[in-house]
Amino acid sequence: MRADDPPGDFARVRELLQGAPFTSRPRSVVTTMLRVLFTGDTDTEISARGFTVRFIGGRTLSYVTEPAAATLHVLLSRANICPRGQPLAFRLAEEDGHALVGFADAARWVWIFPGDDLVLVSLRRPTCPGPPPADLPPLPLPTPVKKLYAHLALPLPCPCCGRSATVYRAAPDAWICGDPRCGRSFSPPQRTRALAELREDAGVVVRESSARPKIYR
Repeated sequence: MRADDPPGDFARVRELLQGAPFTSRPRSVVTTMLRVLFTGDTDTEISARGFTVRFIGGRTLSYVTEPAAATLHVLLSRANICPRGQPLAFRLAEEDGHALVGFADAARWVWIFPGDDLVLVSLRRPTCPGPPPADLPPLPLPTPVKKLYAHLALPLPCPCCGRSATVYRAAPDAWICGDPRCGRSFSPPQRTRALAELREDAGVVVRESSARPKIYR
């Protein structure tokens, strides 16, 4: 995002949403921006400072304002929407979304809130048939990553620091030493891994006293 975007770029966005005629030749950057907007559920802020898309989980992508008017024009034209300066809420059918971005699962509820200094554009995957609800649902919260711990019947020394423990944090491809002075990862012996029991743990470590069946995958 640039702080020195030409002021005319945002002015064209506002004029478009007021119903002014708009002509623009197709450009690959418009398709690219539409695919970004259709990446799941998104909230987009358009201003004279730039074009910022917010995704589930807090990730953002910023771009210059210049393609914003053409991007909105293509989106509104596909939905046969003629803006008149008022907030908009409509459903974009699957076939129309697919025609815009070229991938499946492209039906969207769309909200557009024009303002003097900021335009908000929100897309959500529909959760039921029909038009979008009057109130814009907030971006869904990210699914928390569950921590897994490998519980052992017998202590296993960490090959990095030598500390023995019966519980290790289990990452997808390694175990992690729980000693704060170490914290390094290693690949446990295959037999040890096979006998470990994986547990979801919120911080309270429950130590095992007997071997368990092979459930580590």
